[in-house]
Amino acid sequence: MKRIGIGRTAEVYDYKDNKVLKLFYSTVNDKDIEYEYLMTKNISDITSIVPKVYDVINVKDRMGIVYEKLNGEMLSDHLAKNLRNARKIIHKFAQIQKRLNNISIEIFPNHTNKLEQRIINSSLLCDPEREIILEYLKTINKNEICHGDYHPENVFVDQNHNFRVIDWANMFVSNKYIDIAKTYYLIKLGKTLNRKSIAGELIEWIGRQFITKLYWEEVKTGENREKYFLPCLFIVILIRYDENIEQEKKWIHNYVMKNKDEILKNMGTRKNTN
Repeated sequence: MKRIGIGRTAEVYDYKDNKVLKLFYSTVNDKDIEYEYLMTKNISDITSIVPKVYDVINVKDRMGIVYEKLNGEMLSDHLAKNLRNARKIIHKFAQIQKRLNNISIEIFPNHTNKLEQRIINSSLLCDPEREIILEYLKTINKNEICHGDYHPENVFVDQNHNFRVIDWANMFVSNKYIDIAKTYYLIKLGKTLNRKSIAGELIEWIGRQFITKLYWEEVKTGENREKYFLPCLFIVILIRYDENIEQEKKWIHNYVMKNKDEILKNMGTRKNTN
């Protein structure tokens, strides 16, 4: 098999019959792989936005998921080639996210609340602080579908400009502003696996700020945005720390330590007034 992609949890290979195999590293928990398979299958059965998923297989003691092969390019590459149309592209990107957030929770009867699990396991919180956030999450819960990792490298664009969304391993159900905040963070501050020169990093940073501005223009007028966005962004940043992205950890640690007392106080106040 020919490897055509590499990520933090898996490699992607060309597979037979116009399919691809997402082959996970041995460090990934089997239950997490099965969860991704089940969640992706549920949603791909009702919308063409998500590629079809066929099977879970074992290759040389590594588990993998067989997916429909997408013919096209990552949205990040598509944007780089079409900066003149960036506003239009990001508008569609935000609209696709909105459609996904509005999918009925009823098609995910077996989902687990990964968000709560990550708060419980956070290495930057003590037990009373975890309780404040868990109670806050209960207060703002809207039972909305959240992709959990929605960014331009998890969206493919085909020759007809159709968008297809991949990588549902982090899907959870909560408030859509947690999903929006995660997308905002990933576009603005997330680090890629590809090493770049100092000049390359500067160019990428400038591009990220431009795309972030366009994305913010799409979501800033949403209902309850002022109420939910900043607390949700804090939760996203907090959880990101334990994803162990080395280039981001120092900044995240400093941000959380500097802001958590005030944000947790506000979360407790909002919980008591709702």
